[in-house]
Amino acid sequence: MSRIRRTFIKIGGEISVDFANTVSPEGAEAGPVRSWRDLVDFLELRNGVGRAEGTALRAMGERDARACAAAFEQALELRATIRAVLEALAARRPLQAGLVDAVNRALALGVGSPRLARQGRGWRLDFAPVLGEPLRALAPIARSIADLIAQGRGAGIRKCANPRCVLYFRDTSRAGSRRWCSMAVCGNRMKVAAHTRRHGRSRTA
Repeated sequence: MSRIRRTFIKIGGEISVDFANTVSPEGAEAGPVRSWRDLVDFLELRNGVGRAEGTALRAMGERDARACAAAFEQALELRATIRAVLEALAARRPLQAGLVDAVNRALALGVGSPRLARQGRGWRLDFAPVLGEPLRALAPIARSIADLIAQGRGAGIRKCANPRCVLYFRDTSRAGSRRWCSMAVCGNRMKVAAHTRRHGRSRTA
């Protein structure tokens, strides 16, 4: 089992949001995605690429380490852009033109063509990036954040209500009332803290 499989938290609702959440709990650059192989593992775990594509991308990392290292650096830049986009969407602020430009540049990295891919007994419209180019790995993440930008407020992007938490998620609840990245983690933690504060005040009253 890979390290990222043990540390990856799938709570964002979109591959781009989950990628933005691959920072450390303190929001630093380090996190579960620390290398080209980690990035490919993440994409495969999040269904951004299939198993065969993941195998090909890992092999590319061994065959052309320099190009894949450069692509990984661009992935980290894209992650920082996505976090800035999510922050603006969660706060319902207009996006800065520079962020949109950065996403458009990332979209251009995945130049390719649409294709039909089997899904169960039917088909879905998929995208076939240019083969032989490591930057193709960023295409599913770039398309995901572009789609969220196009949806604007309708995307339902939220930041966890725990002020110490750095995670974002897409609120798909019917009432749009989800507050926590995870009820089992931040939700319970914040409720316990609020309970302690209330009872502390009642004892001193």
